Amino acid sequence: MLGKLLKYDLKAMGRIMVPFWIALFAVGILWGAQMRLSRFVSLSFLGGDMGMIIVVLVFTALVVAVFAMNIIVVIQRFWKGILKEEGYLMFTLPVSTRSLILSKVFSSFLVSLGTILILAALVSLIVVMQGVDLNGLQQLKNIRIDGFFIKWSVYGVTFAVFTLLNVIYHVYAAMAIGQLSNRNRMICAFVAYVVMAIVLGVIEIPLLDYMREWSFLTVTVIEVIIYHIITEYILTKKLNLE
Repeated sequence: MLGKLLKYDLKAMGRIMVPFWIALFAVGILWGAQMRLSRFVSLSFLGGDMGMIIVVLVFTALVVAVFAMNIIVVIQRFWKGILKEEGYLMFTLPVSTRSLILSKVFSSFLVSLGTILILAALVSLIVVMQGVDLNGLQQLKNIRIDGFFIKWSVYGVTFAVFTLLNVIYHVYAAMAIGQLSNRNRMICAFVAYVVMAIVLGVIEIPLLDYMREWSFLTVTVIEVIIYHIITEYILTKKLNLE
């Protein structure tokens, strides 16, 4: 059932994000092509420097819009899908509260990861379009991939995954707390978000001098677990649908 919930959430989020991804990619490729072409011919027929400036401004605006919309979609799917209108339907389904939460978390994680990967792929493609120093790439072939490299690669990916999950769970736990109020729920959710950040920050700051790389990962994982426990407990015991 979790798979069906996840599929439903991904479709709902994809309908909003995919057009933004396509627009961003198209404008990014246009910008890269303009920069490449400007090395060989005059772009006066495309408006010259003004045309380039317009494309850069549109690209920048789209990058901001994509990240802003990603944040809005992540918040909206949980707020409306569980705490408001759709919540009445969702909590009548033969699924656990945990499955509902995990569906929202995993779908938000995948969409956010998609946004990051698409932007990274676009930047890489633009760089390739401008020409790559093949001598530098050739030297990379001579680098031996040893245990040190593998260790830090695994650590980096794992830490990035749990950091993104931490951000999403932090927001969802705050919204779960905010819905306990009968008034100004969004404001209460924002206050809860800030308070949790401060409390955890106060606890962690004295430990920073003693923490190492794997300690940071452990703390991040613990925070994810804490946020999940808070969210699941409130939605199971203290749900207050409007």
